[in-house]
Amino acid sequence: MRRQAPINALTLANRYLESLVSMRWIFRNDHRSFYCLNATQFLSALNDNVFKLLVIYLLINVKGPAAANTILSLAGAIFVIPFLLFSPSAGVLADRFSKRTIIVLTRITEIITLLCGLLAVLFEWEIGVYSALFLMATQAAILGPSKYGIIPELVDQKMISKANGSMTSFTYLAIILGTFLGSFITDVSNKNFVVVAAFCVCIGVLGFLTSLGIRRTAAQNSPKKFTPFFLNEIYQTLKFGWTIPHLLPAMYGSSFFLFIGAFTQLNIIPFAMQSLHLTDVGGGYLFLATAVGIAIGAVLAGQLSKDRVEPGLSCISGFFIVFFFFLLYFFSSSLIVTIIALGCLGIAGGAYLIPFDSYLQVNSPDIKRGQVIAAANFFSFIGVLMASLCLYFISEELGFSAASGFAFMGILTLISNLVITGRLSSFFLPFFVKKILKRFRTLRIASPIPEPNQVVILQSSSWWDAILLFSCLPKLKILVPTPYLRQFPWFNGLVDSIRVVPPDPDSDTTARTLFGSCKRLQNQNCSFCLFVKPQEKSSEIVKAYKKTLAHLHCPVVFAHGKKERVRKKILFFHYTHKQITISFSKEPN
Repeated sequence: MRRQAPINALTLANRYLESLVSMRWIFRNDHRSFYCLNATQFLSALNDNVFKLLVIYLLINVKGPAAANTILSLAGAIFVIPFLLFSPSAGVLADRFSKRTIIVLTRITEIITLLCGLLAVLFEWEIGVYSALFLMATQAAILGPSKYGIIPELVDQKMISKANGSMTSFTYLAIILGTFLGSFITDVSNKNFVVVAAFCVCIGVLGFLTSLGIRRTAAQNSPKKFTPFFLNEIYQTLKFGWTIPHLLPAMYGSSFFLFIGAFTQLNIIPFAMQSLHLTDVGGGYLFLATAVGIAIGAVLAGQLSKDRVEPGLSCISGFFIVFFFFLLYFFSSSLIVTIIALGCLGIAGGAYLIPFDSYLQVNSPDIKRGQVIAAANFFSFIGVLMASLCLYFISEELGFSAASGFAFMGILTLISNLVITGRLSSFFLPFFVKKILKRFRTLRIASPIPEPNQVVILQSSSWWDAILLFSCLPKLKILVPTPYLRQFPWFNGLVDSIRVVPPDPDSDTTARTLFGSCKRLQNQNCSFCLFVKPQEKSSEIVKAYKKTLAHLHCPVVFAHGKKERVRKKILFFHYTHKQITISFSKEPN
């Protein structure tokens, strides 16, 4: 028995390591450059947050608490303007030159900017500190496309989601630490802002040293030239993005995240002062809960995505964001509920962001990746600017409380997420079925799955039966014959994977537009299902469509479903689980 003890211990150790298999890539030697990149952007984000809080606290100290909203709005706007002006040029830089070289050079400019900022803080020069904040944002704008665009050059493609999760996690850990240190050093130094500025200089030097550890990467040598007409550059990138499925919705989702994140960060200080009766510095501490949540959510998103990119996770997370915004409004006077809601809001936000960023990186061509990321950054910081303007409009013009601002943001996020979920429904519905719906309904396939070139006809009274098909049919598009097409023509533009079609397919227009697109999408391995609910004329609709499909040389198969309840047990509890068995044949029932 003693001889077997080491073997058993080794076996247990191996099993434990296998349970951590999804995190093994972190310890690989060939990812050393990625670690240095992560450390560099961590220190950069840390400095951005400490210095921004330094400017805010310094000016509130000089001008008084009454000017807090104006200072917050102005500082937010000044920080975002460079991202709007220089992001397109930064994308061209990233596509022409070595991204590693750009990262190192921006670290040098950061140190020079912070030394100038130190002098401005020393003399309490308002224009000087605002100028230093503008220059800090400028070098961050130039850094953005390179630090995210270099990820596919440093790690394997299947690790991109995890790498993005790690990057975002460390970014928000930097926000956590930056928010804490900005407030803590201000407190312990008795508002000696020169000490805080000197601390930023030291962090800038560390960031330069870590950037030297990133391995040299080849320049992409894009022929794209710089142009002062950056709006035209953005327009051209958007035109290109239109040619790649779902790239623009992913770009919008990534941008919208920064809008709601910036609004939350700005609104939390007046929220703390008005609803919780805390100080401005105390309000700064509250955002730590959100930053911790985003870091956790980013890691969870990387783990849930595994080796894939899952935009469907973003859609589900968006609805949780809405819920926690409203929770902040209804329980605005409770500190405990506020901290919990802010933390959960961060977790949902982290899970919302990572799939979008990963999708942009994976689906952008190498020679255009920098420009696509730059365009996403441009719109992200349009969102940050809008967050500052939104805060000013709600608080100063409308006179609403900060708690009402969170309710307003909840309504806006709900509308936005409904639209983006519709456009990304081909990702959302399969993810929803595989991760959530299968816990309550099980689909069993009793016959071979049809080929993509075959059109499936399903007659059922339940939408759940049709939605369950997303788990087995690749890139499924559901066609729903209904007479309400004319009343709701916008529906087909809103929901990507569900199409409303006329109940009479005999017209030439319907045949050309609908089934012409069917053939085109079937060449991309998309599957189609004609979903007909039992009604008075359902058999006539099926016959008419079957005839039209035969003329267009589209093979037809019928789906037959059988429902039964299966008893299951968890511990001592018994419950019934609905199981649906579907088979496919060439003849209807």
